Amino acid sequence: MTDEMGPPTADRQVVHDWLTHLYSGCPGYLSICSDKDGWAGRRFTTDKAGIAAAAEYVVALDKRAAKGVYAQVTTLREKPAEGRGGEDLAFGLTHLWADGDYGTIGHKPGPDDLPAPPDAEGVQKVVSESGLPTPSGWAHTGGGYNPVWVLAGNHLVHSDEDRQRVKAVTTGLQAILAAQAYRLGWSWDVEVGNLDRLMKVPGTVNRKEGLERPTAIGPGTGEVHELADLAAVVADLAPAARELLEQATREKQERKAQRTGASVPPPRRVRPPGLHSGDGPLDVLADMLEFRDLLEPEGWTYVGQTGGRQKWLRPTAGGDGPSSAYSLLCDDHVAVNWSERSDLPVGALPAGQKLTIGTLYAHLHYGGNTGEAARDIMRAAAGRAAHGPAGRLPAPVLAEVKRRCLKDSPRASGYDMWAGAQDEPPDEPAPDDDADADAEPEDRLPSTFWAASPALGQIQQMARARRTSPDAVLHALLARVAAMADPTVRAASGIHSPATLGWYCGLFGPPGTGKGQAEKAAKALGPFPQTDLAHIDISTGQGVIAAYLELKDDPDDDKGKKKILVQSTARGYALATEGSVLDSMAQMSAGATLNGVLCKAWMSERQGTSNADLERRRSLPEDSYTLSMSLGVQEEPAAKLLEMGSIGLPQRLAWAHSRLSRDTPRERPEETGPVFVTTRRGEDVPVTTWVSTLRNTTIRVPARATQELDDLALEIAFGRGEEFPLDTHEPLWRLKGAALLALLHGRTTVSEEDWDLAAVMWKTSRKVRDCVQEAARRRLRAQRDARVAEAVQTAVESQSAMYEAVHGVHPTVVNVAKRAYRYLTRRSEEVPARDVNRSCIKSQDREKYRTSGATGTLWAAALQYGCEQGWLVPLADGAVLTAGSVGPE
Repeated sequence: MTDEMGPPTADRQVVHDWLTHLYSGCPGYLSICSDKDGWAGRRFTTDKAGIAAAAEYVVALDKRAAKGVYAQVTTLREKPAEGRGGEDLAFGLTHLWADGDYGTIGHKPGPDDLPAPPDAEGVQKVVSESGLPTPSGWAHTGGGYNPVWVLAGNHLVHSDEDRQRVKAVTTGLQAILAAQAYRLGWSWDVEVGNLDRLMKVPGTVNRKEGLERPTAIGPGTGEVHELADLAAVVADLAPAARELLEQATREKQERKAQRTGASVPPPRRVRPPGLHSGDGPLDVLADMLEFRDLLEPEGWTYVGQTGGRQKWLRPTAGGDGPSSAYSLLCDDHVAVNWSERSDLPVGALPAGQKLTIGTLYAHLHYGGNTGEAARDIMRAAAGRAAHGPAGRLPAPVLAEVKRRCLKDSPRASGYDMWAGAQDEPPDEPAPDDDADADAEPEDRLPSTFWAASPALGQIQQMARARRTSPDAVLHALLARVAAMADPTVRAASGIHSPATLGWYCGLFGPPGTGKGQAEKAAKALGPFPQTDLAHIDISTGQGVIAAYLELKDDPDDDKGKKKILVQSTARGYALATEGSVLDSMAQMSAGATLNGVLCKAWMSERQGTSNADLERRRSLPEDSYTLSMSLGVQEEPAAKLLEMGSIGLPQRLAWAHSRLSRDTPRERPEETGPVFVTTRRGEDVPVTTWVSTLRNTTIRVPARATQELDDLALEIAFGRGEEFPLDTHEPLWRLKGAALLALLHGRTTVSEEDWDLAAVMWKTSRKVRDCVQEAARRRLRAQRDARVAEAVQTAVESQSAMYEAVHGVHPTVVNVAKRAYRYLTRRSEEVPARDVNRSCIKSQDREKYRTSGATGTLWAAALQYGCEQGWLVPLADGAVLTAGSVGPE
């Protein structure tokens, strides 16, 4: 706002409204900064108090006459140790935006650039004709008119892969707008697509160019957009837009050439598809870039060709100038430098040291250290903070580095990977033990998972209040939600027929670690309403089927004497907290194994037998029923269960530790009560009650999820299923998990965030399953070692008995006497008997001698036997020994 007696100042209410609208409740930290705090800024929570504090900080910076006050586009996963935080900390995405600069104040075009749109109406024209959806609203920035697309839900970045996917959307959107501006004869800023970019906060003052121009919130429709829908539009329009921008770049070079009299680089050569010169990151650069991509950004100037090779002049500095017609000669693969002032190796170089595209990149940016250049490219490709300019490489290049160099690495998520062309090993610092101690365990759902929504935070709080595992409570609650879903409520992958939502969870832990408490906490969060739910006792396969059936009069029997079994309920729930129930899974019942019935029930397949006796005919049609199960298992039963992997039950379980994690706060929070969902009538009801009312509902997934499910199915079909048999049901597991997360939040459509959270659930479940398998392996090793030890001991005792029967002495006694003779022979001197005793008898020998039933001490028997044989000679009443004149053969 503008005071009547002074210059314009920040409008606190506008600032607060803007921050509230875009960031309120989004997990993570809101970052505010300006030139007045050195761009380091401060971080704020996104609750009511945090937003208010952020607004006050914005106003305070504006009062200090900041040139501009900015908010980082995404929230941050955590507070950065220093600075304002880079892309690696980007967490909550709430909106997309573009920098709609117009006019010339503050952004005067260069001599070869096209002009910016002349006014705000020009910016609107670019956006409206670009093919992108109508923005939710606009922001006046005092020199620009920025379109903003508000997302229907917060998208949380949970993985490096997701970060790259989101960045592809944000950078693609900028390219589409820049291409449309070019069509209209204007330029457009495309450098705001990174996830750590800053946007000026409306309500503040733009003080650039010596002017004081107020900023404000512009008009808008208020319409929100699904990120998946925006991603689909960007994927459709971005390729053509980027081709058009390459044309715009060529025209700019031609304008510069005409103005300066310089030569224009030749068109890019067409590279063969699938070019693959190696698997290192520098090899990827050589396959996808040209020398011009490295030289032009660093100020090198193209000056023509000679003999089919490009000639480039080095940048000039401090008034110097090139002393020849060119500095660098480049063919398709190798460059030769002839300028001693260019900080590059001079002249023709030997093999292994030539200036290829990869090594030239290392010389230009990493002092020639190809190892560090390769590692830094790997960091950027993995979505980590790069130490140098590798993060500015084109997104397709980084994506190819990740695909080619990181895909098969066991440490692909690390930032210190290296591969390909290097001249020295990596010199990364050793890991910090304290940092490792603070790292979250991979077999527990991470803190970012619980921060993804209030409902998930509520589940974690309830679990901590009951002193049980949040992971176990979550899966037990999902089983209860799934139990309330009618068979007509199904998840559609976009590939196969929609699937019912039955959910099995395995809560793993020793006795007394909270499996029962996890179930009770889940019951408090999701109480079952009064409805037709079969509470099933897991004992026999036929018993499970019979729980859905009821014996009724046969309507075709006029006399009313015959009875038939008729399905009376469609939903079933089984609770088994004792691992001993697994024993029955390996037993046969009348016509059906429990294992087979449970596996079929998870997929709602047809069950039962066609018995001639109608009263015994138990059958359930396909997709006419669901079964959800929560199973508490201890180490030994869990090991047995995993041994049944070939029949498919372990693949279907969602595994979770029931034991509390070490990072559980000591202060116990308050209990929360049920997870509520707001119905269309505006009523708040428990989520289980709401789900029980749904009928004929298809829960659909985003297009990205369909593609990933298809890729997973192909991987399994092409061999991964044989290599990892316990992963064969991953596609359906993740589909069900994402659908249940959507229902948990009161939605019947899977969001991008649901899909990503389901992937986190799968990864954690798999880690717990690995723990169970390792426990099973330990148990089997212990059993095998015990059997071997018993067999060895039996053999030793047998051999000892035979030896003593023949020679009258235990074989261990003979061996000790022989060792004593050899020990004394090596020393050729008198040795105290106690030293010989300590040196020649092993502790395990003493133990064997005692357990074999021999009497007396081993040393006394060995000394006596050695003296009798003449191998040992006692002196000084036996206190000292020396070797005898004869020794053992």
